[in-house]
Amino acid sequence: MLDVINVQFGYSKSADFNFSYKFDLNLPVVIHGPSGSGKSTFLNIISGLITPFSGSIKYEGQDFFELSPAERPLSILFQRGNLFDHISCFRNVEIGLNSKIDKEYSKNIIEEIFNHLGISPLLYKFPSEISGGQRKRVALARVIARAKCLSKKLLLLDEPFNGLDIHTKVHCIKILSDLQCNDHCKIIIISHDINDSASLGGIEVNLDDIRGV
Repeated sequence: MLDVINVQFGYSKSADFNFSYKFDLNLPVVIHGPSGSGKSTFLNIISGLITPFSGSIKYEGQDFFELSPAERPLSILFQRGNLFDHISCFRNVEIGLNSKIDKEYSKNIIEEIFNHLGISPLLYKFPSEISGGQRKRVALARVIARAKCLSKKLLLLDEPFNGLDIHTKVHCIKILSDLQCNDHCKIIIISHDINDSASLGGIEVNLDDIRGV
């Protein structure tokens, strides 16, 4: 359960956003809403990248506002992927892990994830050398690696399927469904595709319901 209680935030002194919602995360949650309505802002507040004016967020009984962003048991996929162009795709994924993790263990996990996502040939390429859809899958690999290696199993995914052809998208949806079922991950997705909740066997939530509009 993710319980968002009267979370207020604004980019000026006014509280432009007021979020309240109880998420049952036994199934993937897909959030819909028009562009500029606050979907990405909402995920950034949960992740700790934005500090709200007031309110609380509780996940499995733990108050997120008592934890730093690094301490929260989650990983976020940004809409733009946020890959570093000066390091390899493998290193982009590895950099999201704790340096104390055994290197050989994490290497095996990352290679396995790249294989499942169909991007093994990209391991040692640079992000500037690959397509937008491939970059999206590398960013998804980073999130999955954090879930498997660090138990950061609350996945916040901002438009994870942008730039993917239908075959690749279906394959990525299958991988996320397996994470939900087999690795006990909890998944919140932002998407403009109204079919994604059905494809994932998940729950559709309109941002207006979260904002109490």
